[in-house]
Amino acid sequence: MGFIATCAYLIVTYFTQDDYRRKLEIMNVTRVFIAILTMLFLNFVFAIPIQGALKTGKVKVILTSNGKSMVDGMITAQIESVSMSILELQIPVGVHLISGEDERQNLILVHEELFTLSPKEIKVLHLKGMCIEASNSSPGSDIVYTFGELAHGDLLSCAQMIYKNKVINSCGQEAIWVFTDNHDVGWIDAESENELSLRQFVADKKGVKNPWFTTAHKGGNNQLSRSYNPMQPTTPYYDMSGAEIKGDFVWSQSAKMKLTFAVYDGSGNVLRKFFENKDFDKGEFTFKFFYKTTQGLRGSYFAKVTCGDVVIRESTFSF
Repeated sequence: MGFIATCAYLIVTYFTQDDYRRKLEIMNVTRVFIAILTMLFLNFVFAIPIQGALKTGKVKVILTSNGKSMVDGMITAQIESVSMSILELQIPVGVHLISGEDERQNLILVHEELFTLSPKEIKVLHLKGMCIEASNSSPGSDIVYTFGELAHGDLLSCAQMIYKNKVINSCGQEAIWVFTDNHDVGWIDAESENELSLRQFVADKKGVKNPWFTTAHKGGNNQLSRSYNPMQPTTPYYDMSGAEIKGDFVWSQSAKMKLTFAVYDGSGNVLRKFFENKDFDKGEFTFKFFYKTTQGLRGSYFAKVTCGDVVIRESTFSF
């Protein structure tokens, strides 16, 4: 019986039946409510982590990659109960998945699974994970995985934040790589409010200022990419060679000047001029710029506003 219907029933019962029957009905319904609440509470609090169920021999697990994207769940988990009791199980956020092939990416789970197994029952789940080894190839298909340990520290906090904010895409993946592969926070290509919140969270955890720029690596048709299409040829490695840099370049000046704005490589060579010897009055300015390259080698680069040989403002970014 639904909650509203139950309340209505109790009210009607209370005013239409004699005291004894009234009390009896209320006591029976109360017992049912308490039983349901107790069951829900126990299921939530006492769910067994999957690692514990494996160690005590309560379940058997087969994990294989399936070629899907991270949002669809790239690891298929077949979980079989070998217990004679009903099992309440949890696969928590932050558990590592270890590849059976060294060149394949190990993963971290960014989505919690809570489920019940009856005795001898088999369930199939699709687990949502992200790479913790940027230089390795994607999971692909039919690669055997095993459960590893639970992550700890900032990496675990990041995985939990991704789950909380529902950022299961390449933005979340870049956030993970900040901790596992020392990628720049500016590589987190955040668009939505939840993604921007995740990026600020990562910057705070790293103890750095949230960068003024965003460097977006498209990754090719890879399982970790936003627009992964399994029906098209797959890029086995996440492609870092091409990149896009965008940002709001801010400066101020106390007099009218002819200014040049350009992007430079680490050796000081001009990669692109956006404007040259352009007149600006005194004041504060913001220039929104976008620069795309197919040869974004890793390293530090510079954006500068100059007046002749005088640098008005210079900021670094990295691919």
